[in-house]
Amino acid sequence: MNAPQENQITVSVVIPTWNRRELLREALQALHAQTLPPGRFEIIVCDDGSTDGTAEMVKEFQELPGLNVIYHRLSDNRGPARARNIAVGMARGEIIAFTDSDCRVDSHWLEHGITGFADDKVAIVTGAIFHKPEQQITYFCRSHDPVTEEHPSYPAQNAMFRKRVFLELNGFEETLCFRNFRNRQVECADTDLAWRIKEAGYRTVFLKNMVVYHEIELQTPINWIVEPFRLFVVPALLKRHPDLRPKLLRWGLFFGGLNVPFYVLAAGLLLALAFWNPLFLIMVFPYFYFMFRAGYRRYSFSPLKMAGWVALMTMRQAACCAGLLYGSVRFRELVL
Repeated sequence: MNAPQENQITVSVVIPTWNRRELLREALQALHAQTLPPGRFEIIVCDDGSTDGTAEMVKEFQELPGLNVIYHRLSDNRGPARARNIAVGMARGEIIAFTDSDCRVDSHWLEHGITGFADDKVAIVTGAIFHKPEQQITYFCRSHDPVTEEHPSYPAQNAMFRKRVFLELNGFEETLCFRNFRNRQVECADTDLAWRIKEAGYRTVFLKNMVVYHEIELQTPINWIVEPFRLFVVPALLKRHPDLRPKLLRWGLFFGGLNVPFYVLAAGLLLALAFWNPLFLIMVFPYFYFMFRAGYRRYSFSPLKMAGWVALMTMRQAACCAGLLYGSVRFRELVL
């Protein structure tokens, strides 16, 4: 890249949002504190039809001196892939930096991120993702393991793209954004685009010092239990990108280490009922052995609490496997 002028837009930060006014406020405050000079970047908030006063809140940041905030509201909610694509169409920067409205970027995020594009063959730069340190993971929280190295899913919570390559590959595939039975958007368009870019021969870079902190979402017990059903998108993704299969699956077929013993458990219960033979129930023991061992190592619960934890996690495991089986049938690509 050529050395930019002090007031030349180098980076366009894109944030899709929907009814997250206060979380978005925190995201914008973090961008206001960037070490990259404010004349070097713009912020594009693409509102996917919010009804919680998001527009009025964003206006507060538009009035701050030196901060370049563009707000665009869509009339209907059709998911983050469409919102991101529309925002990129408005962007002036040669680098597009994506994050989400429930994320808080580190103050050096942009300054560190743009260094990854020194080589013209680099099209994607991703970075570390942690939970917000002031929050604690408790029961019924939507959480994930920290991202400390390049992840094959290339989450758009912390990803920067070279704009010309983004446009060359036609951006995010909007048909990979679905609504689940809880009327929430589920998508894998970020992973799909990253792999299309990789398959086109472009390079990717991971920067440990390009850090984003993600909100820990507290869910209702029912929503927490059924949350893993959203993995029904995995078969659709693997059908498009077979090279991703060994990166995400065990033995090229199973998503997650507990899936195998869970299927053995399910088979044991079905056989015991079908043949009215309790000997088949021995097939449930591998699953519960792994579950109790994992729970004890992590939490050291009392036996009663441990039993409750195992029961809840088993319901989540059932939702996970049900989602994968549903996706396998829907998209005709087997993932277990």
